[in-house]
Amino acid sequence: MSAPANPGAPSQGRRIRRVGNWDILPAVLGGALANAVADPRRLRRQLAKRMWIELKRFAASRVTNIDVASIAGIDQVRVEGTVIRRSPLVLCALAALLEPRTIFEFGTYHGDTTWLLARNAPTARVYTLDFAGLDAVQGAQLEVTDADEYFREWDRGARFRGTPEAERITQLVGDSAVFDFSPYRGSIDLVYIDASHSYSYVRADTEAALAMLSPRGAIVWDDYTHYAGIFAYLNELARSLERPIIHLLDTRLAVYSRRPLTNRH
Repeated sequence: MSAPANPGAPSQGRRIRRVGNWDILPAVLGGALANAVADPRRLRRQLAKRMWIELKRFAASRVTNIDVASIAGIDQVRVEGTVIRRSPLVLCALAALLEPRTIFEFGTYHGDTTWLLARNAPTARVYTLDFAGLDAVQGAQLEVTDADEYFREWDRGARFRGTPEAERITQLVGDSAVFDFSPYRGSIDLVYIDASHSYSYVRADTEAALAMLSPRGAIVWDDYTHYAGIFAYLNELARSLERPIIHLLDTRLAVYSRRPLTNRH
């Protein structure tokens, strides 16, 4: 009986074609030109947005860029729940890895991330804070971003209501600029900041988060690469911290952790 052919070997008479970037350049340029003609404003807007994001990432003066894969043990965790974007996936993986006893979230919105955090940190008590109602934004102490998008309807926490995880979620209401965080001082293992993205609110929320943080705690900021206020404040803050703020590449997230996440950070 003849030996089976090597599946990895090229078939006799079939030529191997090697394709590099120069080979696909005409097709890429042709496609870009066609899209530019069809919708020039959209192409310019998307290119400019992505170039600006990448420029900020690698021009950051104080925040350190790392790959998600370099976080020790991240490849061993499993994330549960419906996740359609990379940043929530990585956030929940961090929660599963760090095994927090307590989590505090700034910005409840629908409660999707609240539920995901509770789901992936199954022993944690989760606190989530947002404004008291639609009219509350009018009396906000500081600058509120994206009010037209996030204050059109009011269903804060709808995602986790009626779920088994809801028993471990405490929904808080108030303006984070004047909220009394003293009951949580030094006791929160994971803080997630995704509320108003203005410089003033991110600063106020972060100062509150640092006061709440436990000796083993970590803070995760969303939208670091997408809002100028967050980018500016974190690069200023990083100079005063004893450990680095790190940006997880290919996500919107920045992280400060009081315990090492990698062999170097």
